Amino acid sequence: MVMEQPTLRQLAYAVAVADHQHFGRAAHALHLSQPGLSSQIQELERRLGVQLFERAHRQSHLTPAGAEIVQRSRQILRQVDELSITAALHQDTLRGQLRVAAIPTMAPYLLPPLAHTLRHQWPDVHLELLELETSPMVTAIGQGNVDLGLLAVPFHTGTLHTEPVADEPFLLALPTGHPLAGTAPLPIDVLADLPVLLLEEGHCLRDHVLHVCEIAGSVKHSEVRTASLATLTQMVASGTGVTLLPASAVPIETRPGNSVTVRPFAPPVPGRTIALAWRSTDPRNDLYSTLVTEFGTSLAL
Repeated sequence: MVMEQPTLRQLAYAVAVADHQHFGRAAHALHLSQPGLSSQIQELERRLGVQLFERAHRQSHLTPAGAEIVQRSRQILRQVDELSITAALHQDTLRGQLRVAAIPTMAPYLLPPLAHTLRHQWPDVHLELLELETSPMVTAIGQGNVDLGLLAVPFHTGTLHTEPVADEPFLLALPTGHPLAGTAPLPIDVLADLPVLLLEEGHCLRDHVLHVCEIAGSVKHSEVRTASLATLTQMVASGTGVTLLPASAVPIETRPGNSVTVRPFAPPVPGRTIALAWRSTDPRNDLYSTLVTEFGTSLAL
């Protein structure tokens, strides 16, 4: 007896149900009816001879066999995408959809210029832009759900290929009228006597700032449960404390009238390295490396 082979469409449907953990939500995302999607998954299970999902009223969980098959389905679908990409690369350009993600402390400030560079360099590309924290982004790139990631290093990115774009300095954000508000660069050890406001856990910028504070001998940390540098800056304006801002955020977050002043640090200047990450197997590797150079040249940090 010859086993019927699953179709690529059925594999994509299984991945969608696994991602949404719910047949109804997956059907909505796929623009299908729920009965139609359920029928396709049942047919896939029949062809494979195993049950893929434990079906419940509120959620659908993968069975052990389903987890392995969905993982392999992701690989197969990604390889099919890369087959099309490889053919397009013979034209030495990027075409079609490109999914680009940035971490929250970069997205408002660096994603727009990155998108501008991409559109200027490859006008035929269709951009899908996302905002993700670093760990989910690394996972999404590895699974093929994101093509390019804009993040800060050092960070463990597993098998992903990472190339630095630029070094970005941190500046000290102070409430206007603070005794340290002036023009001369400040030594990093001034942080030892200042209450430093931090982003909530999960953000790599929080870890970078904590590292700077450790070097400076600062123990006066105040966590603000927000993922937004805008909220953090407004807390500085209110006199709650001070914080460290990446240079790319300064023009927006400390624009005139918001009651915040920034001071640069004296050498060695603390900061972070901006990088782009992608799968090392992506056939667009050389084009991405070109993008790193073009994007880095466009930044004035």
